[in-house]
Amino acid sequence: MKQNILYSFRVLVLITLCVTEQVFAQAGEETPVPVPVACVRRHIETLASDEFAGRSGASALMAAEYVTDQFEKLKLQPVFAEESFLQVIPGPVDEAGNSTTAGWNVTARWTPAGAQFPNEYLIVAAHHDHLGSRKSGIYYGADDNASGVAMVVEVAKSLIRSDIKLDRSVLFVSFDLEEHLLFGSRWWTAHPPVPLEDIKFVIVADMLGRSLGDLPIDSVFLCGAEHGSGVRKTVSKIPFADTVQPVLLSDDFVGLRSDYGPFRDRKIPFLFASTGQSRDYHTMVDTADKIDFEQVAAISTGLARLIVAIGNQQKAPEWIESPEIDPSEVKAILEICRQIDEHAVEWELTAIQKFFVDQTRSRAERILSQKTITPEDQRWLTRTTQMLLFTVF
Repeated sequence: MKQNILYSFRVLVLITLCVTEQVFAQAGEETPVPVPVACVRRHIETLASDEFAGRSGASALMAAEYVTDQFEKLKLQPVFAEESFLQVIPGPVDEAGNSTTAGWNVTARWTPAGAQFPNEYLIVAAHHDHLGSRKSGIYYGADDNASGVAMVVEVAKSLIRSDIKLDRSVLFVSFDLEEHLLFGSRWWTAHPPVPLEDIKFVIVADMLGRSLGDLPIDSVFLCGAEHGSGVRKTVSKIPFADTVQPVLLSDDFVGLRSDYGPFRDRKIPFLFASTGQSRDYHTMVDTADKIDFEQVAAISTGLARLIVAIGNQQKAPEWIESPEIDPSEVKAILEICRQIDEHAVEWELTAIQKFFVDQTRSRAERILSQKTITPEDQRWLTRTTQMLLFTVF
């Protein structure tokens, strides 16, 4: 009983701080109001709590209902049949021939007053499901991906409560079944609430608030900007925070990692935001106490600003089929290799892993010394960085 009282008191304090920060942030802002740290913390600690039991199956429905409740409080518009925020994802027919439900996507719409292109949509998305509970315990999934859901909810709140102009509608989406071959986002894009051709840009976040391999890298990796015309340039002008450095990477470098995949397959410009896979990925110790809440809030604020910048462009981003990589992306790979070298002993890397990292670093340095990046270099970087992620982290 005492623990329950203390928990309730802590939640009350966080909610009070959240509201207070939001009120002070609103005064005199011409850009989206900064996302409060206390609000981010409250969402993550709630979704990664014992009560939500790892957010799989029935507890994934709890998470979907939690997100729905947040959207209702913001007075967002439902988009599915019968004025619902929930999209049922059907499961296989059971032995009795009855239909089943595999999961629940959540989607809400916001059309700003005076929008010039109200029937064109931007998407801000994450996935709320995780691995659930097993005999060994709960897979809390704070980084993967309560952090991303917190971003979606708080970006929605920031945009709605800001006195800003936005010329396109925004869909806020929380997918289920990402951990099951992206089935939730695959179902959503196969049965969209708006025509896919009207979706102009998508931001998907997965794993915010830790860092790649727990290396001391204060960066958020933004992957896929190269596929949208003008997106790289727009990102370069967006202030995130002094403590968070946005780093552009080719989506080819990381492979298919999250729910942006079905949109990429349909050639819809996108951006995948992540601070990288921590060493607690898909373990029971991916807990809320390890999250850098300030970092998640700063990234969320930056992404809200990015949505405004792209949403107010006269011409929406268009798909680029075969983009070239940028030297800054090679520099990012080089910096990751250097950080791995510094932590090789701590990580107990094998001789083969060390050799692989050294080879990657050496080739990256050589590529940067050249005047141009050849198609062969680009193919090599793509293969190598994907191997690096799977063999070292």
